[in-house]
Amino acid sequence: MRTNPVKALWQAGKPAFGTWATVVHHPRFMKLLAVAGLDFVIIEMEHSDFTIAEVATLALIAREAGIVPIVRPAGLAPHDYTRPLDAGAMGLLLPMIDSAEQLESIMRITKFHPRGTRILNLRGPHTDYVRLDRPAEQIAHINAQTLTVAMIESQVGLDDLDAICQVEGLDAVMIGPDDLSQALGVPGELDHPRLQAAREQVIETCSRHSVPWGFSCQDVASAEKWLARGIQWMPYQNDAAALFNTFAGAATQLKKLAHR
Repeated sequence: MRTNPVKALWQAGKPAFGTWATVVHHPRFMKLLAVAGLDFVIIEMEHSDFTIAEVATLALIAREAGIVPIVRPAGLAPHDYTRPLDAGAMGLLLPMIDSAEQLESIMRITKFHPRGTRILNLRGPHTDYVRLDRPAEQIAHINAQTLTVAMIESQVGLDDLDAICQVEGLDAVMIGPDDLSQALGVPGELDHPRLQAAREQVIETCSRHSVPWGFSCQDVASAEKWLARGIQWMPYQNDAAALFNTFAGAATQLKKLAHR
């Protein structure tokens, strides 16, 4: 069975870089991202129309291509977490984590015994269809290699972040700036002092607990700035933004050259 390269990067103290699949659900996209050199891809279910069948195919191809598939679930029911994992996702990006108790309940759903009560299935995409002779070893391997990233998107989550960072099995924390800005009363104002202060709180708290932290970056200049601060989790743009930014800029320049 596979190990998780993103976890290996963090254990070595190095940042991990990825992107989002939000509109492109062709399996070849996973191969392209892997060849491009990214470490992970977040397969979006919360804000997309992706089906579980499409997610399963994307996760399978991503695993084979050597890029880590991470799913942001569509809902809060137990199967919203476990189905993507059984389909081959190597981690979950958990939206709107507001308390340590909430995160602990999800950990129990998504981890096998003895950490949790995840429904046992030892032959499937998540095991690369390999079944080991010793189930305990296989369970321990899957528990250890499945990534859990908690999103902080509310004032309530900020208030309980110290306890959230101490939940066993948490691998990283991601700031969700859009929802967080709304929760802070400044929706969409990503440079507002309130949001900047919240971001600094996340960085300070996570650093104190040695929990990798991060957020999406939209350009190399901002990425460079945050790498100097110690960011370790960086989704870079998303598929829609990358396509739009590339073709919008090119179209403008081409029309200018053609005097259109």
